[in-house]
Amino acid sequence: MFANFGKYFAFICRRERLSSPIWLLSIVCFAVLCASAYPGLLPDKASLIGAMTMMNTPAMIAMMGNVYGLGAPTQAIAMAQECLVWFLLAIAIMNVFLVNRHTRVDEELGRQEMLIALPVGRMTGSVSALAFASALNVLIAAFISVGLIAFDIDGTTVSGAFAYGGVIGATGFLFAALTLLAAQVLSTSRGVAGIGMAALGLSYILRASGDVSDNALSLISPIGLGLKIEAFYSDDPLPIAIILAEGIVLAVGALALNAVRDHGTGIIAARRGKSRASRFLRSPFGLARRLVRNTAVCWTVALFVIGCMYGSVASDIEDFAADNEMVSQFLEAAGGGTMTEQYIAMLFSVMGILCAVPCASSVLRLRSEESRGRLEQVFARSVKRSSMFFGFVVISFAEGFVMLFATAAGMVSASGGLIEFGVTLQSAFAYLPALWAMTGCAALLVGALPKLTALVWAMIGYSFVAIYLGLLLDFPAWTMQITPFGHIPQLPVDEFSFAPLVAISAIAATLTAVGAWRYGKRDIAQ
Repeated sequence: MFANFGKYFAFICRRERLSSPIWLLSIVCFAVLCASAYPGLLPDKASLIGAMTMMNTPAMIAMMGNVYGLGAPTQAIAMAQECLVWFLLAIAIMNVFLVNRHTRVDEELGRQEMLIALPVGRMTGSVSALAFASALNVLIAAFISVGLIAFDIDGTTVSGAFAYGGVIGATGFLFAALTLLAAQVLSTSRGVAGIGMAALGLSYILRASGDVSDNALSLISPIGLGLKIEAFYSDDPLPIAIILAEGIVLAVGALALNAVRDHGTGIIAARRGKSRASRFLRSPFGLARRLVRNTAVCWTVALFVIGCMYGSVASDIEDFAADNEMVSQFLEAAGGGTMTEQYIAMLFSVMGILCAVPCASSVLRLRSEESRGRLEQVFARSVKRSSMFFGFVVISFAEGFVMLFATAAGMVSASGGLIEFGVTLQSAFAYLPALWAMTGCAALLVGALPKLTALVWAMIGYSFVAIYLGLLLDFPAWTMQITPFGHIPQLPVDEFSFAPLVAISAIAATLTAVGAWRYGKRDIAQ
């Protein structure tokens, strides 16, 4: 059943020699970099109290979790409060992609069939993938803990550092086990990835709702439970133990299903398609729309729900600012505007980047279809490459509009009339050119450099780090100007300007045109 586990594990290590070290270095380096910035960012007690007071607003609690340690604030506590939730999300995403890649994707592409024809045990692949993910999570947790101890910012303790790193590793293991379970139940890799990302999104939403409303919903969420360790304050190990126990239960369940299911399919068989395609589906645009439809719908619903979650706390925002003189001073220093306006601007600086994910994913679906040999059947008929290429690109451009609208609509509908629809919609649509620029980058890579399409995710990840953490950690201005999101006016606080939006839109069109030209010239699947 576990024959040749060692060789299979070594095989996964060989395949992961590039992507996993990049994930490890990125998460560890950013974790240590964030910690190292706090002595200069919050050098004295007054600045610490001011920063943690701002973090104790409903908007910031919804985004990052409950504030603790206000009676004895330290740089380490402030760092953990602001940064931990993002590293929990990052390592969860890493594990979803990693385990899916070595389980359901391999089965879907026929790789597992060749491997199990060798003297390889039935469960060796699943166990090896989970073991590799666990080892990677342990390494990330250990390096983060040692790095925090080495920098030794104010308030750092050995127990706090290992609690901080440990909960990151434990959360990663939980999502690795969850993905392994989904790979046994579902028959498609996209379904497995969708379940993993949906579970992560639901976990974040439950955490935010529970923290803002101060109820038990945050304890149901792995992300919310992970934040309960209160790193560098109480260093409670119980959440880590619970998360690990949940992961073990999921892993045992996944291996039990793996032992009894048929190879090549999941417990839930893939649905059969229709015997005849509709008239609309027979066009390149119709095919592209059908391929990305389910993902787009899921993202639209998810962004609407997230918008509702953030809009629901609008009633507490102005009251909090009115009762807190320090917050009012911070708002004035940040450029004025009401607390609600600052909230809208801050929210869309993050949500705009999140909306770029489904847009880029739609364009990259064209590369996915190509790498799996499906486009050869399409281009064998009288179908122009340009028609197929622009089918995906046009849908991606339209998705940018839909995703931003869904987020704005969710905020307004849950705010009880406290957030104006027109102002929110204007703030959201200001990010359309930046979404189109990311779509243009994806189109360029698909057309000219198909083997480097993963760079799109690096660009989106960098945009989040530069915009969100750059504002928190006072990064140099040029680091935010590299990404198109750094040129978008943060409405309704900033003054509206057409010039940067027109320039970014022109760049997006140019990147798309070059990508289309190269796609028409290069060999398919080469």
